[in-house]
Amino acid sequence: MRKAWLAAAGAGVKQLDTYIGRTVLAATLLAWLVVVVLEGLFIFLGEIGAIGRGDYTLADALLFVLLTLPVRAYQSFPMAALIGSLLGLGSMAAQFELNAFRLAGCSPARLTRSVLQAGVVILLAVVVVGEGWAPASQQLARQLRTSAIFDQVSMQRDAGFWVHNGRRLIQVRRSEADGSLSGLVVYDIDTTPRLVSASRAARARFQQGQWHLEDIQGSYFSDRRVDVQHTPQSVWPSLIEPRLAQLLTRDSQTLSLPELSQYIDYLQQNGTDVALYRLNYWQRWATPLAAIAMLFLAVGFVLGPVGSLSMGQRILVGVAVGLVFKLFNDITAHAGLVYGVPSWLSAFAPSVVVIIAGLLLLRRTS
Repeated sequence: MRKAWLAAAGAGVKQLDTYIGRTVLAATLLAWLVVVVLEGLFIFLGEIGAIGRGDYTLADALLFVLLTLPVRAYQSFPMAALIGSLLGLGSMAAQFELNAFRLAGCSPARLTRSVLQAGVVILLAVVVVGEGWAPASQQLARQLRTSAIFDQVSMQRDAGFWVHNGRRLIQVRRSEADGSLSGLVVYDIDTTPRLVSASRAARARFQQGQWHLEDIQGSYFSDRRVDVQHTPQSVWPSLIEPRLAQLLTRDSQTLSLPELSQYIDYLQQNGTDVALYRLNYWQRWATPLAAIAMLFLAVGFVLGPVGSLSMGQRILVGVAVGLVFKLFNDITAHAGLVYGVPSWLSAFAPSVVVIIAGLLLLRRTS
């Protein structure tokens, strides 16, 4: 008899988890779709001004929007999780289903567990997209946009980018965070056309209106001989347009987390300030925690002051709280950069505060 009762209770708990999970998942996916569509619209509006520059067309702008959306979708998922959970749980509260669950002995902690189980399922898929597919898609979007707008630039994922400047062809392995260039190969061609020289430089910095090259290995070709010359440092009046070099700087969103970690180590070895890159690194780690924090907050809201509101009011509350969270996150990040707060603390502090607020709301409802 006791085994039969435990089996029936276990089956009831599974049905409860399935029902709540299905409701929350459906509402979250719908909210996420709406948020992603709005994100795409805002990106496209920002690209309208670039249409017509170089070979950048309307089709290129639409492709850029599609390739950029995975990163934006990953970043906007915490807000979508909050809005979707408020909608799903709010509809159940409006139909008195949550009251029935609680009268049947289901505590707020048990309801929270059911919501978190559903949230973790979709969060795992979101993390795979955000950290697996999104960086490569973002990099491809930047490459296509830059190549279309600047006719003299040709970009390759594995070989950096090429710049055509008059009779000079320049291959750059990468553009660093401070606008400097590393891994350069410069080819000078005469009017014949014939290769005049090929120079390798470890690094190039733009300072005081000129390019300062370091560790240059030059090969100079004539009709009968090739002269090889090594120069520790040299000043070149012209190389690449500085604005273009800044535009081609590597964005942390185009790198996976392991690549970003390696890139931070590389920049540190070269004496470059990596505070912003390190902050972005920890913010990427904090994104899943932010989604979990929003789920905690949604359950506390629905079981507390928001459960009796209409659907439109719940959406308004979700958007308002999401915007406040984003503002708080930005303020914490910038304050951390200014006052030297550890980047991991600046990244995780807003999510931890939200989780504490959600737990306090759940404690009051208990």
